[in-house]
Amino acid sequence: MPVFFKSIPAALTAAALLAAPAYTAAETSAAIPRPAIPSSIPQGMTVDAKLAAGLHFSLPAADQDILRMPLPDPTEVTIAGEAAATEEQMLAYLLRRNPQPKLTGTPEELVHAYYEEAEHEGVRADVALAQAFKETGFFAYGGDVDWKQNNFCGLGATGNGAKGLSFPDIRTGARAHIQHLLAYSRKERPQVAIVDPRYDLIRTNRPDIYGNITRWTQLNGVWAVPGKNYGQEILMIRDAAHAPDGSDAALRAANAHLMQAADADGYIYRGLVHLRRNAYDEALADFTAAQKRNTKRTEPYLGIALAHTGAGNIKEARRAYEVYLKTSPDDAAALHNYGLALLAEGNAAKAVTPLRDAIRRAPTNAASYSALAVALIHTKDYAGAWSTLADGAAIAPANTDILINQILLQGCLKDADDKKHGKKKK
Repeated sequence: MPVFFKSIPAALTAAALLAAPAYTAAETSAAIPRPAIPSSIPQGMTVDAKLAAGLHFSLPAADQDILRMPLPDPTEVTIAGEAAATEEQMLAYLLRRNPQPKLTGTPEELVHAYYEEAEHEGVRADVALAQAFKETGFFAYGGDVDWKQNNFCGLGATGNGAKGLSFPDIRTGARAHIQHLLAYSRKERPQVAIVDPRYDLIRTNRPDIYGNITRWTQLNGVWAVPGKNYGQEILMIRDAAHAPDGSDAALRAANAHLMQAADADGYIYRGLVHLRRNAYDEALADFTAAQKRNTKRTEPYLGIALAHTGAGNIKEARRAYEVYLKTSPDDAAALHNYGLALLAEGNAAKAVTPLRDAIRRAPTNAASYSALAVALIHTKDYAGAWSTLADGAAIAPANTDILINQILLQGCLKDADDKKHGKKKK
């Protein structure tokens, strides 16, 4: 028998402990140190096929993030434009990041002021507010500017303790921020009285900047120094707030979008929201509608597959993956999920090919190694399964699925000439 586990019950007990949800990763690793499992089946040993067939090897879950909303090129996102994230989404995201923001008024007042001021001037309200989130650390502050100043974008704060400008209330602070963005992005003056003392300084002293910075990424190294990815980081905050996360806010945002424009993107977005809410029938209807709105797009089939998987319709999920993979054969995550669908249907032999392909295209995804190993075990290719698990363990030694499967497979070892298993010793 193997050096680490001297009996099958010991191996099964160890695997059960690893799989128990009550244990933290630290407790598990402390209780059961990772054994030094050889990279191939030890000489003179073989796998007991009958025992292996009766064990439940650990399978990874399907990748739920194979379908994401397409995001615009950040270098093309203009300062002027309409918000993508709603007021409700931006408020919810702020409170998730900082439940007690330091403000002279309420968080609701702040977000509403930004939306009114920005929309009145034609500025993207959600991105402007995301910039305020970034500049203030989600209104935790901690830099030169104090929260009582109502200065949400560092106006006049030039470093070395300079506290910058102060404004009497949240509304004025938000307006000053929007007006400073206007000084950068357009030559037309604001529609309301100017409250940003630095607006005319930009206009008169920086003709190279005034009205010429029309995209958020053009603020890199200009608004913030060095600020190499300043604009991109602002857009990442906005996109995180706008993500279809299954919240009521996301669902209301999706419904509002579809009332204005019933396009494929809108249906995909709402389908993702429904998926996160485990509303699989609604998700399926949305992804199907997205596919019908634009028959040239194939990603709705990923949503259709995920919805069918969630509802337990494995056959339909497998068919949806097959349609998608005909046009996108390089998608490693889809190949991984397709292999899992085939395994769920009991077609382990067919699952081997897409899972191998998934590993070839994404060699650092440990979950695919575990799934492939299970498929190989079902086809009785024990040497291949053992080697695959060893490869996965080398990439991700802390992966619990791989470790459980290694322990279980090792527990199935027997002497190659063991007469107790039907073969007489010579």
